[in-house]
Amino acid sequence: MDTFLEQINELQELQKDLVSIHPLFAEYYPVVVAFESLLYMYDYSSKTQQYEWVKTVPDDLNIPDECLAAFPVHHMGGRMCAVVTDAAFQNFEQKIYLFHEFVHCYVYEQYTDIGDRLEIKRKMEQIKRVTWELDYEFPYDNEMVVQRITSLLSALKSKDLLQVKEARVALFSSLSEEQGEYFNWLEWNEGYARYLENRIREKLGLEINHMGDSAPFNRLVFYECGSEYISLLVNEHPYLHTDLEQLFERIQTERVQG
Repeated sequence: MDTFLEQINELQELQKDLVSIHPLFAEYYPVVVAFESLLYMYDYSSKTQQYEWVKTVPDDLNIPDECLAAFPVHHMGGRMCAVVTDAAFQNFEQKIYLFHEFVHCYVYEQYTDIGDRLEIKRKMEQIKRVTWELDYEFPYDNEMVVQRITSLLSALKSKDLLQVKEARVALFSSLSEEQGEYFNWLEWNEGYARYLENRIREKLGLEINHMGDSAPFNRLVFYECGSEYISLLVNEHPYLHTDLEQLFERIQTERVQG
C-alpha cells in the first residue's frame, strides 16, 4: 500500500464519524494526488469499503504546488475529485482540508443549477474564462470596499445579525452588480465549505480556521465572511445547515433587496 493510499484510508475511517456533522460525509469522492509530475488516482470501493489505487498518469493538468481544489477530472470520467498535492499529507491538520474539498464535490454534484443562475458565470463561460472564480478582478484594494469589509467582519464577530445586515447592505452598495454577485457566490460556495471545515475542527479539537479575516484582503475573505455569516444564519434557522438552496437565497438577500 503506498503512503498516500494509506493516509487517505485513515481519513476514510475518520470520515465515518463526520456524518454526525453533515450527511454529505456518507459519500466518498475520488482523490487525485499530484506528485513529481504524476497524478496518483484513488477511488472508494463499496466492495472493500476502502479507497483503492486506480491508476497513475503524467500530470497533464499542471497542478500547482500546494494545490487544494475540487473539479471534474477527465482521467476519472469527468467525475468530481478532490485534487491535492503531497503537501496535503504533511500533518494531520493539513489533511482536514481534504474534507473541505469533499464539500465542494458534494455541492457541485447536488447544486449545479444554483451556479447556472449567475449572470457572471454565464458571462465568463461565454468568453471561456475558466479561472474566473480564482482571479476575478474584485476591488480588494478599493479604500471604501476595504473599510466596509472590515466593518462587516467586525459585525460578524459581534454575532449581531442586525449589525451584520446593515454592514452587508453598506458593502453591496459600494460594489457593482457583478462584483456583488461574485461576492455572494464565493461566500456561499467557499464559505459553506469553510463553515463545515470548522465544524470538523471543533469536533476534533483543532484551531478554528479564520484565514482571510484581516487586510490586505484576497479571495480568502469570502471564505471567512461566508463561514461566519452562515454560522449565524444556521444558529437562527437550523434547517439552513443542510438546505443549501434556501441558504443561497438568504445569503443574497442584502444585495438583492438592499
